[in-house]
This record gives sequence, C-alpha cells and structure tokens, in this order.
Amino acid sequence: MIRLFLLPALLLCLWQPATVLAQSRTKASIAFDYMPDQSKQRYTQRVPHKTIPVGNDAFILLSRSAADAYTVAKHNSELKKQWSAEVRLNNTETVEAFFTSPEAAVVVTHRADNGAGMQQLYGHRINLNTGKKEEGALLLEAPAKDRRVAVAASADGSRLLAYRYHTNANHQIKDISGTLYDASLRKLQDTQYNLQDVPAILSADVQVGNDGKQYISLLSDNMRRLTTRQYGPGSNEASVMSVLVGGTFDGQKVYIIDSKFELMPNGTLYGAVLTADEASGKYYSLKAVKFDFEAEDMVFAEEFGFTPEYLAKVNALDRSSGSKPSRLEDIYLTDLVLTPEQKLVVIAEKKYTAGGKDAPYFANELHLFTYDEYMDAAWNSVLMKHQQAPANEAFSSISFSAHLSGNTLHLLTLEELDGKHDLYLRQINTKTGEATAPKAVRLKMADGEDLAYVKDFTAWLSEKDLVAVVRPSRKADSLRLSHIQLK
Repeated sequence: MIRLFLLPALLLCLWQPATVLAQSRTKASIAFDYMPDQSKQRYTQRVPHKTIPVGNDAFILLSRSAADAYTVAKHNSELKKQWSAEVRLNNTETVEAFFTSPEAAVVVTHRADNGAGMQQLYGHRINLNTGKKEEGALLLEAPAKDRRVAVAASADGSRLLAYRYHTNANHQIKDISGTLYDASLRKLQDTQYNLQDVPAILSADVQVGNDGKQYISLLSDNMRRLTTRQYGPGSNEASVMSVLVGGTFDGQKVYIIDSKFELMPNGTLYGAVLTADEASGKYYSLKAVKFDFEAEDMVFAEEFGFTPEYLAKVNALDRSSGSKPSRLEDIYLTDLVLTPEQKLVVIAEKKYTAGGKDAPYFANELHLFTYDEYMDAAWNSVLMKHQQAPANEAFSSISFSAHLSGNTLHLLTLEELDGKHDLYLRQINTKTGEATAPKAVRLKMADGEDLAYVKDFTAWLSEKDLVAVVRPSRKADSLRLSHIQLK
C-alpha cells in the first residue's frame, strides 16, 4: 500500500547574528599531529568519522601517521592514551572503512593493484581492550580494471559484507557478489545478487543489518526507477520493492540526481531521492520512502516540489551580500536521522567549489524535511550558514557534524559570525522543529591561513561532552585534541 500525504511548507529562519554564547569549558587538551588525507573523494568521503566513542568514557581515533601508515589509538575521556596500533599501507593502498564491534576496532584497506592486476580488500582487526593487532585478512579481490570493490558494515560491527560489481560493456551493473563475515572476520557465506532482471543499473547502495540481512538499493531505468531488495542470511532469494520515481510529469521529463539510504537501528530501511528536470537540470522534487519489509509495504511521503515559491523563501532567508540564485543548485542529501518517536529527518546541504584548481570550497544552507512514523509531514526548515575553505582543505573543516540526543538534533559548524571565529552549535527540537540561534562554543579559535578545525575527528561522548580537533588561538602553533564540556 502506498500512502500519500500533504507536506506543509514551514520555513524557520535561523540566519541571525550569533549573539548567543554557549557556556563551555575545555576539560582536557593534548597536542595532535595531523596529516591530511589526499583523497579525491572531496564531496563524499569514504571515512567521514575518524573518532568513535567506546562506552561512556573512552573513544578510538584513526589518524594518518605517515605517508604509508595510519594509527588507531584508544583514549579515555581525560585524553590519556590507553594504547595505539599501526596499520601500514603499500603505495596503492588507502583506507576504505573504519568501525567497531564490541570486541575490536576494524580498519578496512583497499589495494588498487597488488602487482598482479588485482584489487584487494584487507581487514585489520585490533582488540579494543589490549590494542593488539591481528594479521591483516584478505576479504575480497577482483580485477583492478573493474569497478572499485567496497564494504558495508552493520551498525554494531557484528557483520561485514565485502562486495564487487559485475558490469556490462556500457558500465551498467549486472550483478553484485561478495562475502559476508562476522565480527571476528570469519567467513559466514558467499553472496550473489542476480540483478539482470533490472535494466540499466547505474548506481547501487549496499547495507547490512546486525542480523545479517542484506539490502541492495538500485537506481535503474536511466535513473528513473528505485528498487530495493532484501536478502536473508544464507539465502540468495530476495524480497523486492520497486517504484518508478522519474518519468514525465506535466510535460517535464524527470530523473533521479541524488539518493541516500539508511538502515536504522530498529532494522527499518529508509530512503530519499532528489529529482531534476532533464531538459533544464533544475531541481524538481524530494521523495522519501520507508521500506517495511516485514509488512511488505513501501510507505511514501508525498513528493515535495522545489517550486519558485520555495526558492523565493530560501532567498528571503539569505541575508548575505550579493545577488541571489535564480534556481536551486549544488544541494546534496547528507543525512537521514530517525528520532525516538520514529520521526525521519532528511538533511540536505548546499556545497560546491567555485571552479578551477585552487578555487575555494563552500558549504552553505541546510534543508531539513521531517516526517512522522507514518511518513506524514511534520515540519521542514532551512538553516542559513556561510562557510568557506581553501582548496587544499576542501570540506575537512567546513560542512557540519550532526548528533541526535533524545529529541534534540545538534548541528556543529565552524563559522565566523559577528566577527567571532568559533565552533557554533544549533539545536533543533525534532518534535516541533523549533531551533535555537547558533551558539558560539567559545573556544577562541585561531584565525588565519592555518587549519583551525578538522571535522572528521568530532565525536559526542554524551549530550554535553564532545571531543574535537581544534586550533585554539592561545596555542595557535598546533592543533589540539580537546575534550569539551557544554554547560
């Protein structure tokens, strides 16, 4: 059954001078050696979170320590190092994934070419209690000329799926195969997903649940159709849900330009897609869906149209100088968040580069769309921010870090507001959409050409405690790993 609902347009203006100051203190701080990752994935990082909380009073951190090595270190909340372990890389190897299970930290590396024409995935497992590193395990290999192999890990780290694509002469996906592992990187099963009944697949999203169920979400039919398949552990038989998202509407040919899928802690898969007009490239709509495989039901929110009226409201919120855009551009789906009341919050961000080799990067407005447990519209808003970074930093310092605590969504950004260069905190009540003005954390960040904040290392230990890598003005000669307490 498909349910359609009317989505109201409630826009909350959060652009205003940052006159609110958050009370905070730096509980602990230590010097931090930082080597940037020279990743080509500037818009979609493979490892966006390099700090992971472990329990209530500790965390592990992945950092590049040499041109051919990464270090995994465990710290307590006082920032005292409990252990560290090194993962060495060869000259074609990069980090593919970083996650934890209850017993171990796992780093997955990708070798682009092993010297014999094969690309490979290796799993490196490190005991969380002792820091002892096991010998790297070969997870998967495929011809180096094929599409890049990849991995998906379950939320609790108990399942790891290493997989590869099989494509035709037009580079369209025909099949996906792989191997499913447990938390100890022991092989559970070989997997084979026969997709040849789905035409013209250009994009696939793969996720695995804590129970070992696998979810393959496909964009096919020339980016017009969305298909999701669920495979049970030990089975190659699939439960299938499919819907035509693009097509011709009111004389306009519409296709999918961006998608985001998230398997939530409750085991339910959610998805969102952005569509655009084929002729003009203008953003057309947002569509969100809940995949309820237990009830064999796809539950849809009504399409949210990006109308001229919506653009006018967005432009009215933008009080920056200069001319206003004549169309929505450079908006990407970034996060799907499920609240304790089963509200789905879809977050999209405007981010782009001005063009050219040394052009700066920008991360601006946030678009939030929220639905209740029945995919009925709850509220939506636009948050205005204006962030800029030099080309060599890309999005390592700008964009945002999101954290859900109960019914409060925390958004942390590095900005300069009212002449204050600082980390700023926005807090949104997910029940009502009510939001605070941006609050300066009051770290007295260093200003200038040197990197002042590395977003990837931000992690929340609790609602009031976070760790971050920052460069305070009083110690501007180095980055610091800091434990910050909000009051």
